[in-house]
Amino acid sequence: MSQKIVLNELHRQATIMEADSFESGLSFLEIFSFDLILLDIDIPGGKGKFMIERIRQRQPNVVILICSAADEQIHALEYISVGANGYLSKAASKEDVIAALTIVVKNKRYVSLAVQERLLDAVSATHRTAKKLKAHELSGREQEVMQMLIKGKWVKEIASQLNLQSNTVSTYKARIFEKMGVTSIVELAKKAQQMGHA
Repeated sequence: MSQKIVLNELHRQATIMEADSFESGLSFLEIFSFDLILLDIDIPGGKGKFMIERIRQRQPNVVILICSAADEQIHALEYISVGANGYLSKAASKEDVIAALTIVVKNKRYVSLAVQERLLDAVSATHRTAKKLKAHELSGREQEVMQMLIKGKWVKEIASQLNLQSNTVSTYKARIFEKMGVTSIVELAKKAQQMGHA
C-alpha cells in the first residue's frame, strides 16, 4: 500500500510534494515549510542517518517518518535514535500505514509491533544481566555474612562472631537475598557457586 495514497485519504487538503533525490528534497526545505516528511533511506544522493541531521538543520520541528524497504529490525531503532519520528516498512499494511501517520503527526514515536517486541526483548535481557551482576554490588560485610550463611551458621552465631546485633545480621541477610535474587539459603549457595562467590 502506497504511503502517498493513504496520506491523500487521511488528509485530502494536504499539499504533497515529491523529490527525486535527497538534494532536491533539501532545496524544497529552503523554500517551503513542511509538517511531515516521508523519507526513503535509499533515496538517490542520500547518506543514511546523516540525512536526518541535514533535514533538522533546515526545519528542526518537522516530523520525519522513515519509509523503507530495508529491514526495520536492523535499521528502525538506529534512525529513531538520531531523530526520526518513526520507521515504516514499505511492505506495511494499510492499517499500519494509517497508524504510523496518525501517531507521528502527533509528535509521537512510531515503530512496528515487531520492533517493539525486539526492544522489549532487549530490555528484558538487560534486566536479566543486571540481576546476574548484582552480586558484585555486595559490600564487604555482606560478602562476609553471605559466606557464613552458606556455611550453615545461624544469625545469632554470625552476630556473635562479627560482634553485631542479631537484627543487624538479619538486615544484611535480607539485603543479600534481594541482591542475589534468592529466597533461601539453598538457593543462595547455588547462586553464589554459579557466580564464583562460593
